[in-house]
Amino acid sequence: MSRILIVDDEPLARRRLELILVELALPVQSLIQADGVASALAAIGQSRPDILLLDVRMRDGTGFDVIERLPAGYAPAVIFVTAYDDFAVHAFEIEATDYLVKPVSLDRLRRALDRARQALETRSAEARRQLLERIAAGAPDRPDAVPEGRVSEFWIRRAGGDFVRLDVASIDYAVVEEDYVRIFAAGRSYLLRESIRGLLARLDPEEFLQVHRSTIIRVSELQEVVRGRFGHVEVLLRGGQRLPLGRVYGKAVQRLVRGTHLLAKAG
Repeated sequence: MSRILIVDDEPLARRRLELILVELALPVQSLIQADGVASALAAIGQSRPDILLLDVRMRDGTGFDVIERLPAGYAPAVIFVTAYDDFAVHAFEIEATDYLVKPVSLDRLRRALDRARQALETRSAEARRQLLERIAAGAPDRPDAVPEGRVSEFWIRRAGGDFVRLDVASIDYAVVEEDYVRIFAAGRSYLLRESIRGLLARLDPEEFLQVHRSTIIRVSELQEVVRGRFGHVEVLLRGGQRLPLGRVYGKAVQRLVRGTHLLAKAG
């Protein structure tokens, strides 16, 4: 019977994981919740859970802070459950039990818990402790500084749960698609769970420009500014894509093209 601790500062996220665990009907002895680093450490000190479902970034610190401050001799199996793709590669490099990106599906969580139980059965406490220390110390981009600025790559989760690297240098443009942003790069498209504002904050402002509340383009891809059939202004990219230009973003585009003759009539 497992003792599981859910650590997340969002009540709805904790509730969603709780409901999935109930639906899985696993042999769980106790299910505990914590809303941050401090409450997680308090729960750990009292209950010593076997498995931690641990968010990366929280209001009072990070999941890595929890790992660094675990009591001596205590080494649970850790499954990261987070909205951030950025640290997956570090977790996999040091053989973390699993790394799940929200929203978490029932089957994906079941597989992660199966791995966690297997890890608990096959690894000694000291081996798991060393593993957790490597998780905390081995990530060069510490999540207490989750990049709000420029990045050079994204790790995109595929449907099967695997991750693929996307170089920022290959991105042509991006558009909002429900709760995601669809990124178009080198003739392919990728879904990233991020807001358009969040994506823009992580891109170089010298290379990317927001042209609509739902659209970002690479500056060097801008070919023309044109008027569509119904009088709406659009940007025409080198690849032939025509994207709407929002009125509030027009001035930024005007500053970009000032002194040139990019404004044209639609053909």
